[in-house]
Amino acid sequence: MESKINGEPLFINPDELLDSEKIRKLKEKRLAPRLVALVSISVFFILNIIAFSALYKHMQIERLPAILVTTFAGMLVADFGSGFVHWFMETWGTIDTPIVGRALMVPFREHHIDPLAFTRSTFLLAWSYPCIVFGSLLAIPVYALLTFTPEEIQKWYHVILLIAVTAALSATTNQVHKWSHLRTGVPRWAKLLQKCHLILSFDHHHIHHRPPYMVKYCITNGLANYPLDLIDFWNKLEWVIEKLTGAKPRQDDMRWSKKFYQFSQLSEGKSYHLVKY
Repeated sequence: MESKINGEPLFINPDELLDSEKIRKLKEKRLAPRLVALVSISVFFILNIIAFSALYKHMQIERLPAILVTTFAGMLVADFGSGFVHWFMETWGTIDTPIVGRALMVPFREHHIDPLAFTRSTFLLAWSYPCIVFGSLLAIPVYALLTFTPEEIQKWYHVILLIAVTAALSATTNQVHKWSHLRTGVPRWAKLLQKCHLILSFDHHHIHHRPPYMVKYCITNGLANYPLDLIDFWNKLEWVIEKLTGAKPRQDDMRWSKKFYQFSQLSEGKSYHLVKY
């Protein structure tokens, strides 16, 4: 029997004509209770303030070049992490995969059908779950900064900084990804960050939404895409996995892409902005 919430299915069948507003409402119902979401977001930002205030307090100016390198490394790690999750969810498994199928793979499949659907989601939907996941990771450097001696903090400073930067930036991925699909409505300061390649930009990310859809997977700042695409990393990784397991990449995702094509033909390219990319 199909699981339902208030008489409605937990996920949208790709064989049905998709209604983006209906999907948004269903997602809102799957959202963690609003109070929990608000608390998790608040705690995450408090942890950021504690972590980076303490890191600034213990920063030694003569180590500034190494600190900048570590910060850049954190940006790359966060970006690669977003790309790995993005690639994995689009390439392997189905919506019936245990645990992650309906919770994570459905949104990724839907994103291929209506790339702008998630831009109409709420602040809570964009931030709640990332803050829960990466707030837990951020708690590690906060604990170290609050309990270690000054000597221990200096010894582990770059490890603490790397984890803090990775966690902080990873939690912004949903919001940054959302802005990368918008031509208007993006704050000016965010547009400046996009131009400086500090967060993902429209011009960079929309390449992923063009055939063959197998490049530019990293969606936090896009910096990791340059070396990964240069060496054809994702295709080579897929080849290795296919040889080892026999699993075929993108089998389920292709079924969703076909449904998008059929819908775009019915809508004559008017409903889904991906047609206009």
